[in-house]
Amino acid sequence: MAKLDRSTVGTRYASALLALAKERGNAAETLTELQALAQVFADQPDLGQILTDNRLSLLEKQPILENLKKPFSAQTQTLLQMVFDYKRMVDMPDIVKAYEHLYDADQGIIEAHVTSVVALTADQQQALSAALAKRFGAKTVHLHLHQDPALIGGVTVRVHDVVLDGSIVRRLADIKAALTAEA
Repeated sequence: MAKLDRSTVGTRYASALLALAKERGNAAETLTELQALAQVFADQPDLGQILTDNRLSLLEKQPILENLKKPFSAQTQTLLQMVFDYKRMVDMPDIVKAYEHLYDADQGIIEAHVTSVVALTADQQQALSAALAKRFGAKTVHLHLHQDPALIGGVTVRVHDVVLDGSIVRRLADIKAALTAEA
């Protein structure tokens, strides 16, 4: 049997967790806890691997797991125990990431990474948010703004795997490609 990739594992656990959290009415609270848990894993990058591989015995791992579980609700503690029991602690960051994506999709929230030459005004940000909400059928748009003078003008927007490139650099590249194709 083929081993599942981390993204697939993350999505499976996250889907089940979101369904349970929605049933219990605590999906948002679960998201907050998982984000705190993700920070623990980010601060201790080897934690998942240590709790998954064989460098420590089960007796040595158990106190680490118990300390990890302490600040969280019973639901999140159960998740951690189950992931530990199935030797998937290395996949916890992927589970959290998948939960965030599924939660956002369920709530109609999109994350848009916007790059422009100059800072966008509040009116421009509001107009862009409204246009993106309409285009992607979202209720809420979170803009993550970046500046890059190399664009020359215009903006690029990335939402998940979709890139909307309205930059001058892109337009110039298109013109160049069209001109060289005709030659």
